[in-house]
Amino acid sequence: MTCIVAIAQNGVVYMGSDHAASDDKTGWILSRKEPKVFKNGQYGIAFTDSFRMGQILQYMWTPPKYTPTKTNSGLDKFMRTKFVDSVKTTFKDHGYGSIGSPSEEDTGGIFIVGVCGRLFTIDEDFHVGENIVNYMAEGSGGMIALGALHATKKQQNPKLRLKAALEAATEFNMSVAAPYTYIQI
Repeated sequence: MTCIVAIAQNGVVYMGSDHAASDDKTGWILSRKEPKVFKNGQYGIAFTDSFRMGQILQYMWTPPKYTPTKTNSGLDKFMRTKFVDSVKTTFKDHGYGSIGSPSEEDTGGIFIVGVCGRLFTIDEDFHVGENIVNYMAEGSGGMIALGALHATKKQQNPKLRLKAALEAATEFNMSVAAPYTYIQI
């Protein structure tokens, strides 16, 4: 049920998402009003998995502030410590995921974060990753979108690349649907 895409180019992060929501029990696929991509403070967020997770990240989470430096050399450590710890605390406070249980591994959901011109993917186990390439896609249409982003890597207009990736995912994955929302941060 989703396709989220992101590109980091020339110090700017561009993100996009579809609006599909699917129900595993009934097989329904609906287009929802609320976007899966938004800004919260200095961060761009694109989420998959759960609309509840996205709502918590958008409305209930106060993200920690990262103070940019000329090289942003401390951003890796910040994202893997203060940033992810603040997400885990907020999820726990609002009853989302499995966090702090002595018998279970901490789990949340998958989302992409854009900050300081870079892209990070937060995985279900809260591991923070950053790809070598300057783009990423996740969700049920993610692999198709990654192919489109790769095929358009010589295209200089990031918005056209995002659109092409989302349209490809919509064409070939029945749980990805327009309309699309785009942000830049």
